[in-house]
Amino acid sequence: MTDDLPSWEPRWKRRYNSPPDDLIRDFYVPAFARSRNYDRAVGFFSAGLLAAVAPSLDRFVLNGGMMRLITSPAHLGDEELEAMGKGEDLKSHIKEGLRRAIMQPIPSPVLADRLKLLTWMVATGRLDVRIALREHTHSYALFHEKIGVFSDHDGNWMTFTGSPNETIGGARLHSESFPLHRSWVNEEQREYAHEERDRFEQLWGERVDGIALWRVNDWIENPMRSSFGIREPSATGTLAEIDQPSSPIAPVLDEASLVPALPDDLKLHEYQQDAVNNWLRADGRGVFAMATGTGKTITALTAATQASVHSAHANQPLLVLVIVPLVDLVEQWRREAERFGFRPAVCHGTLSTKQREHLKAVFSAARSSQGRRAEMVITTAGSLTPRGEAIADSEHFVQRQLARHRGRMMVIGDEMHSLGTQPRLDALPSKPTFTLGLSATPKRHGDDEGTQALLGYFGDPVVSISIKQAIYQHNALVPYDYLPHPIELTDDEAKRYRQISQRIAAAFARKDEQAAEAQIRARTRLTQHAAGKHNRLHQLMASGLKDQTHQIIYVAEGKDPETDFPALERTEKMLREEFGMRVERYYGETDRIRREVLQDRLASGDIHALLAMKCLDEGVDIPSARIGVITASTQNPRQFVQRRGRLLRRDPRNPKSHAVIHDFIVMPPRPAGEPSDSEKRLIGAELSRAVELAEAARNREALLTIIEWAYEYGLRPADQPWMNMAEGDDMEEWV
Repeated sequence: MTDDLPSWEPRWKRRYNSPPDDLIRDFYVPAFARSRNYDRAVGFFSAGLLAAVAPSLDRFVLNGGMMRLITSPAHLGDEELEAMGKGEDLKSHIKEGLRRAIMQPIPSPVLADRLKLLTWMVATGRLDVRIALREHTHSYALFHEKIGVFSDHDGNWMTFTGSPNETIGGARLHSESFPLHRSWVNEEQREYAHEERDRFEQLWGERVDGIALWRVNDWIENPMRSSFGIREPSATGTLAEIDQPSSPIAPVLDEASLVPALPDDLKLHEYQQDAVNNWLRADGRGVFAMATGTGKTITALTAATQASVHSAHANQPLLVLVIVPLVDLVEQWRREAERFGFRPAVCHGTLSTKQREHLKAVFSAARSSQGRRAEMVITTAGSLTPRGEAIADSEHFVQRQLARHRGRMMVIGDEMHSLGTQPRLDALPSKPTFTLGLSATPKRHGDDEGTQALLGYFGDPVVSISIKQAIYQHNALVPYDYLPHPIELTDDEAKRYRQISQRIAAAFARKDEQAAEAQIRARTRLTQHAAGKHNRLHQLMASGLKDQTHQIIYVAEGKDPETDFPALERTEKMLREEFGMRVERYYGETDRIRREVLQDRLASGDIHALLAMKCLDEGVDIPSARIGVITASTQNPRQFVQRRGRLLRRDPRNPKSHAVIHDFIVMPPRPAGEPSDSEKRLIGAELSRAVELAEAARNREALLTIIEWAYEYGLRPADQPWMNMAEGDDMEEWV
């Protein structure tokens, strides 16, 4: 237990304060892992704390660990104790209270597993529990002393005294503090540690006048067996949490390369390590709701590595199924997974005979009844989802293979919001062993039912990192300037907007949803192709933006409803012919190899800008991009949040200090009087996006401009929900 530990292990501190210290991670877990004896006198005790230090507790017992616990009966108060006096009724009341506490429902599988181990420890005498009370002449009162002693095999020990109770709340939720005294540091520390250890021994030996003890193992063993079951300690019984970022998190089990391990050069951020540990504590279920650019892929692969090693220790193969929304992400995942030692098989589009045979072999290996190996299949959501009911078997290749799988499986849903439609939900494997959802925008826009279905499948969020935390707290993304540009509808466009809005209202009134949806699409097309956008883009380029490189310019999909000319072609023609810019299209029809070439050309400065519609919305890494011009966007938070994320990624090859986002905000003409309801809805929807983007920008004064615009259109910002978000309540996050 000395401080002479490998560099990746935590060094003991003289004092622990929570916050900022995480008492479980920074103190309890390493202390249990290195100790042979743990003695604790405490006011209140909860098995929840031992659940939180799960991996270390198994190691503690396997190392010959013994626990002695002195605690008060948590279900009694001083007034009740005084009323009951000192007779047999008190003992019966304590015994019955312990039994009732043991019979309470168990809130999680992790805690259930821990309680089985505690039952074994009680049954074998490895955990000796005694109830203590302060004795008075005619009654008892609660015992509130707090002493902890960890001892190792080499005769070293350390003690702590002070505020934390032995509960999950005391260790993680409350503000707690205690000094730590180590016997091996110096004579002064040894004297403190000696006094505190002696105090515990006096209490345990019933040598302190005024303190009464009851031995309760015989009272609690049978109720624990009945309620929890029992299991012996095991090095493979639980998902192992990770240590410090540079530690050997998942060592290779043997000379074979069939089980992944963390790359030697991998350095996890603390928030990534916490995300994985939270997922492990949740028994391998949950969602990483992490802002774009915070390393969701790497964090997920770390979790998959832990699950693979856990399964290998149990001598059972693990199939890891990764589902992504786009083909580009298949290749991105494949490259990263290979760094960890996975051997991914990819599946998308039309499969060749050779690809089918390879996939069959992978699925077959994962179906083995035993073996230390992890297999990975990376597929797209479209390839996983049948396209109809009457489909030939050859088109259900992946589903047929999954239906035959009976072993352990981990399902990773990248950009999980894309899986929330009913056909895609139906296509997900049923009852996987582990699930992990990833998204910066896990809420499905306007689809609470789909969002809840995804939650039910993948589990609740185990981490949530907002864009502001990613930029200013974790330094994972670069800061940015937000420059909103008002784009007024022409009089004709405003007139058509009002007419379409009236048709939408009429369609809803007669409950004709199909007609309403058609008119909504027409209105969206009108605002996406507003004439002022093209003119404003021309002005921006003429003012100097034409000379800047590393740009992404988002343009509207489809054709202008007035000219019937595609916006992409019109924009490309203007930039090339009028400004002499080197620009290239980057859209759905661009093949993978061509996209990689274009990304390299943008990074080198060989081209000024990529012209994109939607294919750069999700997950694709282009860290070299520094300037974004959003000429067309929806009010769907997922889209503009993802687009922002494309620009904020750090570029290790060519570091950037910040990014710049130009956002075109569509507005009706400035009203002479009271604006119509449809005009208020338009400006409200556009400004909600602007507020979200301005909130996290380094030039937050842009919010003042947006507020001014709201007043000009008769909107009181204080009445708008998007102007009343609590700190950290970003639109894209699960809160």
